[in-house]
Amino acid sequence: MYRTELIYFVIFAIITLFSQFLPTAILLPLDNFVIRIAIVMILLYVIGIGPTAGIMGLVAIASMYIERNRRKVVVAAKKLDSMDFSPRPATVEEASKPQTTVPVNEFDKPVDEEFDYLPHETCSDNFEPVAPSINEKAVLSTIYPLHGSESGTGSNKLYEKMGFGHIQGLETVGNYN
Repeated sequence: MYRTELIYFVIFAIITLFSQFLPTAILLPLDNFVIRIAIVMILLYVIGIGPTAGIMGLVAIASMYIERNRRKVVVAAKKLDSMDFSPRPATVEEASKPQTTVPVNEFDKPVDEEFDYLPHETCSDNFEPVAPSINEKAVLSTIYPLHGSESGTGSNKLYEKMGFGHIQGLETVGNYN
């Protein structure tokens, strides 16, 4: 740790240790976009001073955010508890009775016909192709040799023509005619 980092280390250690005692009015503005940018700038400045001060600065800011989130959860839990207007859970007798406060439509009655799942005579096993060209596949000329002379020469010529196969002034091993 550098000597210049000592004061920053002590300040950030105090913030880390006492962040749980900071007032909520200081912690809630951490959500502000301008405050977030200022925190990033402060962290970049502290990292420039030294690595230990930068790490302690990050720990201090993280502890402030953790405390802010903890307080938000406590407030939300209190609001959620205040929304619970049911003073007691329903008894078994009350739970088994159908509700009468909201009108409910009757369910559709299923058809009483039975269907079997065996094949019938109307089914046919004849396959008809989707299109007449389904069995007319051909080899693409760019993948295999174009003229069938030497293995790979057709594709090599194609790559040479497109400028991918050879670098001017570079001597390579192999036949690239």
